[in-house]
Amino acid sequence: MFDSYPPKSVVVGVDGSQAAIRAARWAVDEVAGTDVPLRLLYVARTDPGAGPLEDRAALAAAEEVVHEAYDAVEALGRPVKVETEVLDGEPVPTLIAASRSTGLLCVGDTGAAQHPEGWLGSTARGLAQAAHCSVAIVRGGRDGADTSDRRWIVACVDGSPEDVDVLDLALNEALRRHARLRVVTERQPDGAPGGGGAGVILDPHLVRCLDGYPDVHVDTAVLRGPFRDYLAEHAAFIQLV
Repeated sequence: MFDSYPPKSVVVGVDGSQAAIRAARWAVDEVAGTDVPLRLLYVARTDPGAGPLEDRAALAAAEEVVHEAYDAVEALGRPVKVETEVLDGEPVPTLIAASRSTGLLCVGDTGAAQHPEGWLGSTARGLAQAAHCSVAIVRGGRDGADTSDRRWIVACVDGSPEDVDVLDLALNEALRRHARLRVVTERQPDGAPGGGGAGVILDPHLVRCLDGYPDVHVDTAVLRGPFRDYLAEHAAFIQLV
């Protein structure tokens, strides 16, 4: 089903929350004035035992959520091509599948409302760890203002052949957003000391990649546990993964 997604579309997961509305509005800047569509995607959990009346009610509720997000985007008055879709399934696996055919996946973090100091909600955490594209986790500040310009872009490298592509994409995003980049690694090369900050040793191919972006501020760290735990701990300081 997701093969039909435009390769460079931006997908926003919407669920009726104000966090999702913030994510949809935030994503407008990513596509305004371009041919890249903004796809508002709602994932509905349906009950296999439900009857026709329940199914119709669930579909109507889903369409209302999507239309609310659509109206919020349209109200900004920006030149944006907006597409909408409702899919059946579990939110995290369905959005991960969608991420295979999109350049950027945006979600609002509802965890920020209950834990503004840094908690990351389960959906955002799951997507950041497993999505196949960049993930923007849009959080509101205490006053509802977007503070993403002060937050990092985070790239996790693990010694795989895809590391160079991951880092190059992250560097491009950091340059475009005038943001700082933090490169975290799950392990050090054989014989390298552990630690963080200046003590991190990166593969020479990655170092050459960094050298190509002298205007991007980059720091590094070694994970002391699962990447999802790192995201949860530093959520308040992250704008893109």
